[in-house]
Amino acid sequence: MRNRKIATLLITGLVAAAMLAGGCAADGGSSKGTVKLIYVQWACAESQTHIAEAVLQDMGFDVEKTVVSAGPMWTGVAEGDVDALVCGWLPYTHEAYIEEFGDKVEDLGVNFDGAKIGLVVPEYVTIDSIAELPANMDKFDGTIYGIDPGSGLMRHTEEDTIPAYGLEDFELIASSGMAMTVALKTAYEKDEWVVVTGWAPHWKFFAYDLKFLEDPEDTYGGSEQIHVIARKGFSKDKPEAASMLSKFFLTESQLGGVMYEVNVNEVDPATAARAWVDANPDVVSEWTS
Repeated sequence: MRNRKIATLLITGLVAAAMLAGGCAADGGSSKGTVKLIYVQWACAESQTHIAEAVLQDMGFDVEKTVVSAGPMWTGVAEGDVDALVCGWLPYTHEAYIEEFGDKVEDLGVNFDGAKIGLVVPEYVTIDSIAELPANMDKFDGTIYGIDPGSGLMRHTEEDTIPAYGLEDFELIASSGMAMTVALKTAYEKDEWVVVTGWAPHWKFFAYDLKFLEDPEDTYGGSEQIHVIARKGFSKDKPEAASMLSKFFLTESQLGGVMYEVNVNEVDPATAARAWVDANPDVVSEWTS
């Protein structure tokens, strides 16, 4: 589904055009250098990246952020155009990327444990398994609301879940994480049946009563971990920053709280991340010591 040559060209253009400048050293002194972070506009990735940014700034680093889709994100790190991503879903969701780029990146470790992907419906929907979708196609208007087409979640839905459960008559709408949650919210407020490609951690589980449909064919894999993935040589070039990112870890309630502030209370991501970092010095000190 991905053309590496196209992805490489795309990341070059996107890094140049979409780079977001970070702050200067927290104490106003000279910077220890710039750390370039890259992420996909997923709720969890956005909050994780902004929290990491706030901590790195407090350590004296400048931070630059780039927002792209999943393929260019991995390509950017593998090609050394950026330093790190904090949203690598392994071993299943991003398995194709780690197979392609594994020898070109450094895995700095797990920052979230117990992540999950699958098909999600409101609790009031009276089916519990993906296998029940074909018999109830009309109730869902024959539609599955998806996210960005380059994501591992969409790839597994298209290549594994749809054929395994005979969902070929459903229309899988590729859009974005934001568009998916808008479709979910619209249907939820009307008590309508709706099914979306979903993942946890995500703020929608804090805002609405939702459930993952059971996946007896195991097309989405089991419990996953979110990893920090860095370019080759990053640990040697910026050992202090790499050390922090290797210890960077958030629980479901910690990450969920920041996501809720950003996506439900509409707090600016940088502001929400800064507030959390300032309110949790004991947690942060475990990452920076």
